[in-house]
Amino acid sequence: MKTLKNIGWFALAFLSFFIVYSLTQVVGLASMKMGAPEYVAVPIYVLLAGIFTFFTYKWYKTGTVTIEKTALNKYIWLPALVWALAIVAQFFLPNDPSVNQQTAEQLTHNQPLFSFFMVVVFAPLTEELTFRGMLARYVFPQQDNIKQTALFLLVSSIIFALVHFPGTPQQFLVYSALGLSMGLAYINKGGLAYSMGLHALNNLISFVMIMML
Repeated sequence: MKTLKNIGWFALAFLSFFIVYSLTQVVGLASMKMGAPEYVAVPIYVLLAGIFTFFTYKWYKTGTVTIEKTALNKYIWLPALVWALAIVAQFFLPNDPSVNQQTAEQLTHNQPLFSFFMVVVFAPLTEELTFRGMLARYVFPQQDNIKQTALFLLVSSIIFALVHFPGTPQQFLVYSALGLSMGLAYINKGGLAYSMGLHALNNLISFVMIMML
């Protein structure tokens, strides 16, 4: 019964990300479509997204997560290595951007300042809070053995991949690998700073590459 209740709480956090946070994006983008300049729309979005992030973080901190040291979180360089391998592997795969990537590219070209805050700043904060933090907080709070930690990594990687709407198995594997690297970063430090930083670095590189095209 407690497990089902915790899954329900995670589902609520998941829905709040999709509904409440998505609404903050819609408000910012809609204001620009209605003629508001970026210097007005961006602060509105930053304020709303910041409020959502703050309260989600406070919610996350109402519980504790215990992660025992295992082979999966023994080495601080392992998350960065997995992330780097996932990035390098993409250069050897066919150029097949997902719908999520195409949307990010279009937004970056059309509204670069708004895109920077959405993609580089708030995507790492909100996604790591939801798909790593809240998942661990409610569904995997006691990772006292390697099996529990491995299951957490598997579930968080799959969720992360699916929410980026992959259209092909290749896209699913790429997003899963990226999600795995960030999951490893989370369990390595038992907190969100490492995974958020790695996620932000990944998105910053993507943002810069799009701007250079």
